[in-house]
Amino acid sequence: MASEDVLRKTLKNADGKPFAKYKGLTNNFVLEEFELIIDEVQNDKTGHTCMRVRVPLKAAGFPEDTYSTPSREVALRDLVARRFWESARTHARSPIPKTEGGEMFVPRPGQEILDRGCVALTEHYIEVRFTADLPSSGGKVNAAATEQLIFERISAVVSESMRYSAYKQSKLYNHLFVAENADHIRSELGKRGLVAFVANGSVLPRREDDLAPMIDAVEFSCDPSLAVEMDVPNGPPIAGWGIPEGFSALVGPSRNGKSVLADAVFAGVYDHIPGDGREYVVSVPGAAFVISEPGRPASSVDLSMFMASTEDFDASSVTTLSVPSPMSELTAISEAVEMGSSLIVMDEEFSNPCVIRKGFMAEDGSYASVSEIGGAMGRSGVSVLMVTGDESAVRHADHVFMMKGFRAYPVEVEGRLESDMKFVRPEPRYPVSKSMDFEKGRKKVSTSAVSIRTVEMGEQKVSAPMAALFDMSQTRALADAIALARESMDGSGSLLEVCEEAVRMLRAADSEAGCTTAMYHAAVRPMDVAAFLSRHPQVLMIRKGRGHPQPPFC
Repeated sequence: MASEDVLRKTLKNADGKPFAKYKGLTNNFVLEEFELIIDEVQNDKTGHTCMRVRVPLKAAGFPEDTYSTPSREVALRDLVARRFWESARTHARSPIPKTEGGEMFVPRPGQEILDRGCVALTEHYIEVRFTADLPSSGGKVNAAATEQLIFERISAVVSESMRYSAYKQSKLYNHLFVAENADHIRSELGKRGLVAFVANGSVLPRREDDLAPMIDAVEFSCDPSLAVEMDVPNGPPIAGWGIPEGFSALVGPSRNGKSVLADAVFAGVYDHIPGDGREYVVSVPGAAFVISEPGRPASSVDLSMFMASTEDFDASSVTTLSVPSPMSELTAISEAVEMGSSLIVMDEEFSNPCVIRKGFMAEDGSYASVSEIGGAMGRSGVSVLMVTGDESAVRHADHVFMMKGFRAYPVEVEGRLESDMKFVRPEPRYPVSKSMDFEKGRKKVSTSAVSIRTVEMGEQKVSAPMAALFDMSQTRALADAIALARESMDGSGSLLEVCEEAVRMLRAADSEAGCTTAMYHAAVRPMDVAAFLSRHPQVLMIRKGRGHPQPPFC
């Protein structure tokens, strides 16, 4: 560790010299109000310097009850990340006048309360990881501007985001309470035979940028016969609709809230910030949204629960570089269930009609639509929530609900159809990365986030349009998890085991002191890592006892 005097002397000695002299700043500096840790200095004025600011927990002043439970600890770090981003945007959004550099950067949080790697909290301190652009003039070190960056800009951001006194207590505790209440509701779902809970008063329609609820939107409510009350750790019980396990069909006129409810239920795998409108729309952690993805690849996917094998087609091990539209949804369902999903969400607006209605036939004429097999899926522990207007789905469903005016009602169905079909969960697949090319340029292993639901692996761009990714920090974490998973993809571990281990390794690496990539990461599910691997055209999945995948059938 070095003192503030050492920092100032180092800057003075480097002033006016080539930019490379900034390398001398790599150190831990104990300043009057915080500790500044410079882990990695940029090579030139176009780069970014990795820094950390650390404030002793006692000096930060956050009461113990703000991080006394896992839910509150995650929510507090999430809130600090938000305030740090807002303050950096206020104080360090643009270069210091007459210089190049001086900006600060931390990933912008979205609407979800997530376990974020940019903020660490230990029994001794709170720490924020970020990057800053060191100021220069004509490619030379500018000591005065760097002092302004550290002692004015960074200091102001620290004061406004890393000290309890900077927060309005009611807003801080509301953020923590909302997350803790939502987590508690999620833990109660299975005990009550529910897969999701939608609180009365929730605002489901979203603004175009998805960063806030739609203005003047109608609030959600449910018929009293559907209402359940959830006791929560903070505040009075919360009333709303408890969506039951099994096969549920959601019907009603268009533009009355069916699709936005399905979207909200899927997004409910994560908690949401106060004011989002979906604070208490909570679903089971393994929910998966399935849509039609014609042209996506498949490797050894078991579709035997939906269709029978023929002489030329092995339904238990489907392999192809381009899956037709109806089969793409069945593929996604099988893959999600393989990864432990207990809720499949479907919306006929984004689904091939054949998947919901009896219509697409295998060569021998046997094919089970999701409507027909949905009840069996529910009995096996995989619930289905389907937005539909199809009579077959309605008559096969265990439960039918109508959305009208953003209000949910129960529907009695005459002539309900019973199905004696069985749903058999797919056996694990074992991934092999040997045939996957991760090389790009000089990098032998290159993975990066292109957009929220597109990841580049080597030269190959892979999209998973309905992965539960709502924040670029999640996608960056997923891309790095894939790089870690690559080493384990040798056929010895199942896809679930490989992805769980990759996420665990990523979290362990992020918790290490001096990790410069942790700031870009946020919580990601192993099943979403698997979704991208499964969609890579070069991935090879094998089934133990079956040997190599069958040849493509189309």
